[in-house]
Amino acid sequence: MPRRRRQQGLERVLGTPALFATAYGNVGSSIYYALGVTAAIALGLTPLVFVISGLIFAATAATYAEGTVLFPEAGGSASFARHAFNELVSFAAGWAQMLNYIITVAISAFFVPHYLSIFWEPLRTNPWDIIGGIVVIVLLVLLNIVGIREAARLNIFLALVDFATQLLLVVLGFALIFSVHTLTSNVHWGIAPTWASFALAVPVAMIAYTGIETVSNLAEEARDPVRSIPSSIRWVAVAVFAIYFTLPLVALSALPVFKDAAGHYVTKLGLPPDESDNRRVLAVLRYLEAPAT
Repeated sequence: MPRRRRQQGLERVLGTPALFATAYGNVGSSIYYALGVTAAIALGLTPLVFVISGLIFAATAATYAEGTVLFPEAGGSASFARHAFNELVSFAAGWAQMLNYIITVAISAFFVPHYLSIFWEPLRTNPWDIIGGIVVIVLLVLLNIVGIREAARLNIFLALVDFATQLLLVVLGFALIFSVHTLTSNVHWGIAPTWASFALAVPVAMIAYTGIETVSNLAEEARDPVRSIPSSIRWVAVAVFAIYFTLPLVALSALPVFKDAAGHYVTKLGLPPDESDNRRVLAVLRYLEAPAT
């Protein structure tokens, strides 16, 4: 009688901090490019757009928390769809999430060299930004191959550094440049942005909240999924909303809406890379160092 192969399961080694750090690394990092994309459309209403999309995110996060507790298995929305409907719907949900991850991984990795170009300027231009993005992806893949514990330790460290950096930027921004007058002057109801652009900006801003699915995908590697997953999702929702509500206020105080040569309302947060620094968060930091006149 042939010997039956022993089934290998995933290691349950992740606690709440590791789950939080992994999810925050996915969600919180999006602000580095989502801020500019959203501001290009929403202009002076960018803070309001992030609040609205943040409320949608909170509802989505609560749904993920409940669904993952009911079905603590890797798969996230694909798993939920399989239990609620059938394999076809599950396949469609999983495929859509896979495409979503490919897009966000590519965007995030591409922007890393642009921010690192403060140390080496060629990283801002082709082909070095592309090569740098490829190197980032390969290194992270290798780290995940090594093991989930090692990846979790790095996630915790990077998430703490990332959150502390963003929080420091917000605190300094409110202390040095926050201006209610500037923010109210940025808004031209129904004109800049138009109501159609405002409606479009809300789903566009949701790109900033991509990544909460990560916690559900790690459900089978959590030590106590019934408790740790809802707690980590709650922490992520609070931390992300706190940054995404306040940082746009600071950013638009530093780089307000103005009329360009053609008479269009724009902000340097949303200009194309060839017309402004596409490292939007770094641009705000540089304004704190030397305020524009």
